[in-house]
Amino acid sequence: MRVSEITSDRRGLTLVELMIVVVLSMLLMSAVYMTYQIQKNTSDIQHQVATVQQDLRAVLDIMSQDIRHAGCDPTLQTTAGIIPSQSGPLMISFSMDLNEDGDTADLGPDEQVSYSLNGTTLVRNGVELTQNVTTMGFTYYDEDNAVITPTDSGGSALTTAEANRVRDVEVIIGIRSDKIDPDIGDHISRSMVRRVKMRNQGI
Repeated sequence: MRVSEITSDRRGLTLVELMIVVVLSMLLMSAVYMTYQIQKNTSDIQHQVATVQQDLRAVLDIMSQDIRHAGCDPTLQTTAGIIPSQSGPLMISFSMDLNEDGDTADLGPDEQVSYSLNGTTLVRNGVELTQNVTTMGFTYYDEDNAVITPTDSGGSALTTAEANRVRDVEVIIGIRSDKIDPDIGDHISRSMVRRVKMRNQGI
């Protein structure tokens, strides 16, 4: 075929050729869309994991700082420390005299602190700290590193004698993601354990 015949050919594409182009275009678009979806799902999962882990660290940092302050009494005029009837495997309460007024009766965050679960919400002094909490627990240790098992109220709280022996508190927190991971069909869950030394107990 001569060049003049090629340039003057106005027949265009046949129906078969057009269908092939359409099919190939759809396959290409499908591949691009699937790649985008995979990358988006991966990014969403990584974001949820990061969020859960950051929440865990933040909560444990706050709790650790509070527990270290428990029993702080610069005036030596109070009986600050773990509150027996309000501390056990699932909750903890303690007092301190950070404002140095000689008592722990102010019920403010610089005098008394309590942590408990309200459903799946972790509450600090009645104020929401974080949500989607799956587990929270406390283990108490004495100066010989022996576990103190609460015996008051059917094992749900420490007695006064047991509270006075506490030197370390081990905190375990578990948090799940807001959304379900489509790959596993469930929420992403993470947990952390931290043991905190009570600097002011037994002084």
